[in-house]
Amino acid sequence: MKTSEMVFNYLKSQGLAPEFDDRNNIWFKYQMRNFLFFNNDEDNQFINLTMPRIYDVTDDNRFAVFEAINEVNETTKVVKLTVAGDSVWCATEIMMDSTPELDDLFPRLLGILMTSQQKFYKNIE
Repeated sequence: MKTSEMVFNYLKSQGLAPEFDDRNNIWFKYQMRNFLFFNNDEDNQFINLTMPRIYDVTDDNRFAVFEAINEVNETTKVVKLTVAGDSVWCATEIMMDSTPELDDLFPRLLGILMTSQQKFYKNIE
């Protein structure tokens, strides 16, 4: 089974309402937040789970945004915050084995993303 199908089925089994977009990426909501699972079916051992557009970047706040991003990236495992266009994205990127336990993996990744978002907000204040 492809990773995207496995993740879609897992999310559905958790009572979430995942949806495939036109690129076969999976969008879903969890605890009132938007998440995006990027389709990487050509590399079934790679997972990229992202919390998109968590903060708007402007000319006035750009320096503070990069300082806050740097602080989170330096102090948090697995997470990578970046500026994409005019917003901050928070992502986890990991390699998994050939028999992943999504029941163990996904709650931890979601927790890392939500904690990283809160750290970013605290650092940007």
